[in-house]
Amino acid sequence: MITFEQVLEKSQQHPMGEGKMVRYETPQLIISIVGGRPGLYGDFNELFEVAIIDKKRGDFISDKLYSEYCDSSGQIMPYITREQMLKVVNELVK
Repeated sequence: MITFEQVLEKSQQHPMGEGKMVRYETPQLIISIVGGRPGLYGDFNELFEVAIIDKKRGDFISDKLYSEYCDSSGQIMPYITREQMLKVVNELVK
């Protein structure tokens, strides 16, 4: 089970200079978690922006797996809580 502390340890500086990012991968999926800078949805402490991408096709599939957390575009899950983020990660990374 992945903990919040492990997410923080694995995180890196976001390429745009501020904020943080972390990526988890399975054979089929990429799970991108970002936050902590203007333009990103979340502070990377209590709230997060999460996207799930189909590795083979390169398509965002966040809405197919977690529509209840997605924005209207279905690509990202903006401002999801720490608990929701950990639920998503732990359900997908087994």
